[in-house]
Amino acid sequence: MKVDLEPLRHAAGFGDILAYERICRTPPHRRFLVILIAVLLFAAAMLAGLWFLGRSDILAVAPILGVFVVGYTVLAAVSFVWYAVSLARRVKVAAFAWRNGWAYADLLENTRRPGAPFARVARGQERAVVACDDERMPFELGVHRSVARGQESATIQRPFAFIELPLPSSVPHIVLANRRRSIIPTLGLGRGAARMELEGEFATVFRLIVPEGYQQDALYIFTPDLMARVLDLGSGAEIELVSDRLYVYLPGGTRFDRPATMAAAVVLAEEFHRRFSVRTELYRDDSAGALAARAGVAVGLRGQRLGGSGVSIMAIAATAGVLLLSAGVTALSLFGGEILSGFGGS
Repeated sequence: MKVDLEPLRHAAGFGDILAYERICRTPPHRRFLVILIAVLLFAAAMLAGLWFLGRSDILAVAPILGVFVVGYTVLAAVSFVWYAVSLARRVKVAAFAWRNGWAYADLLENTRRPGAPFARVARGQERAVVACDDERMPFELGVHRSVARGQESATIQRPFAFIELPLPSSVPHIVLANRRRSIIPTLGLGRGAARMELEGEFATVFRLIVPEGYQQDALYIFTPDLMARVLDLGSGAEIELVSDRLYVYLPGGTRFDRPATMAAAVVLAEEFHRRFSVRTELYRDDSAGALAARAGVAVGLRGQRLGGSGVSIMAIAATAGVLLLSAGVTALSLFGGEILSGFGGS
């Protein structure tokens, strides 16, 4: 399927950004011009404060005040540049989607996708979501990031890009984890499940996590010829089959605004949709039982979900850091005096 990549080959101009915000109905306080004026006013205020401090000779007594003023000004400028670059990239992706007649959303919140990394996040945001309803390759793609508030901080995880494809039938919950690059939290995912070792070159890149008893079903879907194409098209990705959805997970820094990246994503979506549809169209779980078959349930209860929800490495690192800091503060408060007196005595 041919797509028009021309909008991705040109940088977004000022007029494009304003039109984008108008079409996406961006709230006034988040618009480019408003943020630009706020940053300029802040910088002007900081420079005026620096001039006043210099005139009053306060900097001669407390030069750290000048460092703070300059530091905050630079931080505001860098933050605005980062925001502007991110916005310009989303403008290009939107122009690409609209040029090809596809749907686009600047921001989606609290979407309930069945994939494991979506389900474990209490609050999630998806940015620059493109949706194509062409029957040859229906897909959605975007970048997901978790947003934590209060007690939800335990669910925060690294951002990741995703491509979602529908399947013609429900299948067992299967995760094709990447050995070389972990993208989604798989630590603890699939408690009591089977971890299948693949053969040949596939074993050095991927491993299959499947519900116990569904090993043959996984091999029926992930045939050697299909795995060869997975290796060709998505060797840096992770794949999840859950319910009637297929997810391809990519690193959070994936640049869909680049023509080559978007072209590769479209090729992957088209070919994966075709190949996985062939392998899953007639799938039925023989162990589901007659009652489930009469009810139209394609997958038995044991195969519908892998145990566990996966643990984010970021959450583990943050927890370990807090524990170490708490232990250090406690040790210093209890034994700090003795340690300092020991140094003094030496």
